[in-house]
Amino acid sequence: MFKWLKNLLAAFQPPQPTGPAVLLHQFSPAEPTISGDASWSGEELKIASDQAATIRLFEYVLPSSEQCMLTYRVQASTQNLASSAYLELWCRVPGFGESFSRGLHQKVTGTNDFMTLEIPFYLRKGQAADLLKLNIVFEGAGEVRMKEIQVLSTPLAS
Repeated sequence: MFKWLKNLLAAFQPPQPTGPAVLLHQFSPAEPTISGDASWSGEELKIASDQAATIRLFEYVLPSSEQCMLTYRVQASTQNLASSAYLELWCRVPGFGESFSRGLHQKVTGTNDFMTLEIPFYLRKGQAADLLKLNIVFEGAGEVRMKEIQVLSTPLAS
C-alpha cells in the first residue's frame, strides 16, 4: 500500500455517535435475493461460490438518512473457504453517485462458527442516501451462511 494512503487511513477518526444505533431493516426468508448463488434455508441465507466473485444479495431503499453511520451487520459462518470472503456495501447518494465500503479488515477464511461481521458507511450532513446494495465478495471458492442480516443507522455529531 502507498505510504501516503496508509498514513491517511491511520489518521481517519470517525465522527462520534450522538445516540444509539437504530435497526432500519432485518432481512428475512420472505425476501428474495438478487443472486441465484444465494438461497434461504430456514432462517439462514446460504451463499456458495466455486470461484472468486461478488455476490449481490439485497438492495434496500433507505428512509431519509443523512449525517449518520449506516451499518451492514450479519452473523456469518463459513465452510471450506479456499481464500477469503468479506462484506461489501454500496451506497447511492442522488447527485453524488455511488460509493462503497468493504470489510477488508474482517476477511474470513476456512471453516468458522457464526460470528458477527459488520461494515460502516458514513454520511455527512447534506448527503441524503436513498439506496444500499448489500453484497458478499468471495476471493475463491467456498460457502458462507448468514443470519440476522441487518441495516442499522446511528446518528453522528457534525
